[in-house]
Amino acid sequence: MKYFKGISFICCGDCPQYASIQNRVFDGYYGIQYNHEGPMDFAVRDDPRRHVEVPCAFISQPRLKFYYGAPPGKTRHHVFVCFKGPRADKFIRDRLMVLDRRQPLIKIINPERFLYTFRELIAKVGNSNHQGDYDRAVLLLEDLLLQMHEQPMDKPEINSYFMPGLKKLKNALMQDPQLKWDFMRESSSLGISYPHFRRIFRQYTGISPMNYLIKCRLQVAERLLLYSGDQIRSISEKCGIADEFYFSRLFKKYYKLSPNTYRKEFKSLH
Repeated sequence: MKYFKGISFICCGDCPQYASIQNRVFDGYYGIQYNHEGPMDFAVRDDPRRHVEVPCAFISQPRLKFYYGAPPGKTRHHVFVCFKGPRADKFIRDRLMVLDRRQPLIKIINPERFLYTFRELIAKVGNSNHQGDYDRAVLLLEDLLLQMHEQPMDKPEINSYFMPGLKKLKNALMQDPQLKWDFMRESSSLGISYPHFRRIFRQYTGISPMNYLIKCRLQVAERLLLYSGDQIRSISEKCGIADEFYFSRLFKKYYKLSPNTYRKEFKSLH
């Protein structure tokens, strides 16, 4: 498909325990640099260094020196993708990719959604020799830029008291999505009403608790479709959806293909 031509991916990575300090000028290419978690010191050229401890992203660009890294003795979760090409120049002309030296850091309000999109992009770049994965990678790159462009200027912070509980629940959902989760019970464990729990969970992840659970279950299903010979009924049960037909409808809604078709199309690539 010619529509997505014009981007060359240079490198990408997801580094949960990143301790390195970068003090460099990028050679002819752009990047989305994302500090998902942990403290970061940041500066452009010889500007005073700023200390940040919130999820934030910035566009690295040629001919500017960038300094960014965790303070001594600390680590942070760093995610990045670097790219170049005429389509990148078009991003700039059309203001999808804004190069603002005065305010380069963009606070990410829904960090889990941003990270999820980033990880999908990295997976597709890793297999970008396949045309379909390359096209999807370019689309996901544009999605990340659009998310950065759409970040609101001001957004109420989630009370820090709830953050450990939200993070623990999010990780548990990713680890064991097949369990029978009761979000009314989870809200009670945090000592808040269900409507308030649902609101701050959406603020934290970008989607509602149930949609996040569905996403995690379907990710399990996707892996089983690609890497196992299990029947669809067995896969449905293993990812926590008892009704095989409901599972198939959900999978097609999210992946645009039925489970069987998805397996036939992509299993040979893995």
